[in-house]
Amino acid sequence: MCYLFFATQSLHAEYRIWTNSTGATIDADLVKADSENVTLKLRNGKLSTFPQVKLSEIDRAFIKSLPPPSTDIPQASATSDRKAKWLTKLEKAQEESKLTGLPVLILFTGTSWCSYCVKLEDAVFSQKTFKKYANEKLVLLLLDFGPGGTAKSKDHETLQSEYGVTGFPTYFLIDASGKKLAKGGYSDKINPEVFAEWVNQASTAK
Repeated sequence: MCYLFFATQSLHAEYRIWTNSTGATIDADLVKADSENVTLKLRNGKLSTFPQVKLSEIDRAFIKSLPPPSTDIPQASATSDRKAKWLTKLEKAQEESKLTGLPVLILFTGTSWCSYCVKLEDAVFSQKTFKKYANEKLVLLLLDFGPGGTAKSKDHETLQSEYGVTGFPTYFLIDASGKKLAKGGYSDKINPEVFAEWVNQASTAK
């Protein structure tokens, strides 16, 4: 039987240590959980929603052990409320990756001057299908460069060198530790479905 737990505040107002499938831990309170997703409230008040399969078996068993909600309380939709946003700092992206267990998409781009970057944006990243997919499957990191690939910050310059980026757009899929899972670029045949398949294959192969 699958129970759905929901509250506008936390369920227990009690923090505990949660562990994801890779062994990373986080001190947080359970806000809601259903058969697929879980929402945790961090100490700083931030909410994070991610697939329940990313949690350890012990944590998933803990959620299943909770009593079902009272029948006189309206139940919420079982859809995830996580919204993937383009971050600008690698450290922040890796922190979110550790928490959610999701891979990081690093996009080296320059939409103010690079025509293929604009085409990639129009074909994939601006599409609702991709945004929905990213909400469930990706942590996003945007590194925007100036004309000709000029780095706008020292961090961008360092990452451009570390990843050996010489052409734009170029994107990488990495895990929370920084391990490179795959590399890609623009193609005339690219679309959200093709991109999602690239992510899925890279994630499975890691």
